[in-house]
Amino acid sequence: MLRKFFYKFNFFVLLVSASLQVIADSKTPIKEVLIQKDFKSINVIHRSVPVNIERNQDRENNIMEFYQGTWRGKIQPLHPFKPHPVETVAELEIIDYIDKISHGDDSIMIVDSRPKSAILITGMIPGSTQVEYIDVVSSRYRVKTFESFNVKKVDNQWDFSNAKILVIYCNGLWCGKSPRMIRKLIKLGYPAQKIKYYRGGMQAWKSVGLTTVKE
Repeated sequence: MLRKFFYKFNFFVLLVSASLQVIADSKTPIKEVLIQKDFKSINVIHRSVPVNIERNQDRENNIMEFYQGTWRGKIQPLHPFKPHPVETVAELEIIDYIDKISHGDDSIMIVDSRPKSAILITGMIPGSTQVEYIDVVSSRYRVKTFESFNVKKVDNQWDFSNAKILVIYCNGLWCGKSPRMIRKLIKLGYPAQKIKYYRGGMQAWKSVGLTTVKE
């Protein structure tokens, strides 16, 4: 009889403890996923549409399947354009450039150098513009592309005096699309100090859960 009493008492204690834990858990706020300390999100404009850039707040979220394969491409050096002074940047610098563009700084352009087929799958970084390698390489498309970079032809020579700062990215540190574009731009005379290389690209952007937009 006494043994049954202890069994019932212990069961009651466990039941009460579990209930109290559920109540406590329900009152515990979910910890926010921050970009940096005291920096959760930033409101920007992408093609006249307000966008809130933040990291995915779902703690069960994982990087998309498209970027899970580890076999792709060749690993790009951290500074692949030496001796040309092309700066390699990362996510915080990209966010700062997006913010500047959003506030009307038209001296900067963030360039997504991937084909539209990839952008349809992964989305793109807010504030960026799609410009493929062929748009720079081909003389057929180059004039129009350079005009968007604020570069004009004067007396059959490219005038880079008002050229925009180009922040160029592709799929990731294994992807060669943006390095090829940057090398071609330098060869054509584009000021290397006005070119920024986001080496981590879309894979790095996705890996920390930052906001993307459709083209």
